[in-house]
Amino acid sequence: MFVERTHYYAKPGMTDEVRKTRARASAVRVALGLPSGSIFHKVDAEEDGPDVTWQCEFETLEQHEQDLAARAESPEFEAVRAHMRTCYARFERHFQREVS
Repeated sequence: MFVERTHYYAKPGMTDEVRKTRARASAVRVALGLPSGSIFHKVDAEEDGPDVTWQCEFETLEQHEQDLAARAESPEFEAVRAHMRTCYARFERHFQREVS
């Protein structure tokens, strides 16, 4: 199994907007026939780390590549991405394979 995980570090005062925008991105994913993934919100605002995290699991590399292509080809998804870029100070994407 493979996992894509994205971390969003919100600009000051923008945490709720980051979370709402990530939810819109997940809704667009579903409209494109993609899995929505899971959204996580930091519980303790004083804790280090991302304010919002999204993750999605893929059985194969091919599924992940198809997912990336569908997002890249979607004007709706790109519009959500463009708005999200105005809301965060830092963004990270991680792609990992389960080894256990």
